[in-house]
Amino acid sequence: MIKKLSKRLSILLSKSLDGSSEDVEIWAYGLELLLNGTIKFGLIAGLSASFGIFKPTILTLITFAVFRCFGGGVHFSTYLRCLTFGVIKFLILGSISNMKGNMSNYSLLFFVTLFLGILTIIKWVPGDTEIKPIKDKEDRKKQKIKTTIVLIFWMIIVQILISLNSFKYILPIILGALTSFIFITPLGYWFITSIDNILDKTKVKYEEVK
Repeated sequence: MIKKLSKRLSILLSKSLDGSSEDVEIWAYGLELLLNGTIKFGLIAGLSASFGIFKPTILTLITFAVFRCFGGGVHFSTYLRCLTFGVIKFLILGSISNMKGNMSNYSLLFFVTLFLGILTIIKWVPGDTEIKPIKDKEDRKKQKIKTTIVLIFWMIIVQILISLNSFKYILPIILGALTSFIFITPLGYWFITSIDNILDKTKVKYEEVK
């Protein structure tokens, strides 16, 4: 439905701006991403606000998205699965982030995330997909450098929050980064692919029965 809507809007836009057929495809793709992202963010924001976990959930989402933008990672095969899993995932992370903990636990989780981040950047960034694989060595190197810069900024932000005793913001930022790195690793790819395969088999069996 969103794909069709994006296509129609891009055609209307093309007529107004006298665009080419190639422009239509580019605009349709961009609009689809925008609409998908807006719907997902709206659901996460609305549900997290109703559960009283808005701030930690949004902080986790923003941190995850920033690392995801540069580091890449695994995707579900359909938008509906991505939307459903994403909403559930961030609500769970927001709930966990809302819990009170002690500094020693935060420090341990920080160093675990930092270690995983460095390992992930060296071995698996960028985490590409079958649809958009990144094979060029220079492009891969650039993504590694960009993700490293983001990781450095993340480290600085966490340390500033610690110095300001803003502990309620530390856990969401750490969990957002940790989750993003996990879904760049082979374990993350295996997890999402396994769910995809189970859902595909369930769908086939349902259609056969129907």
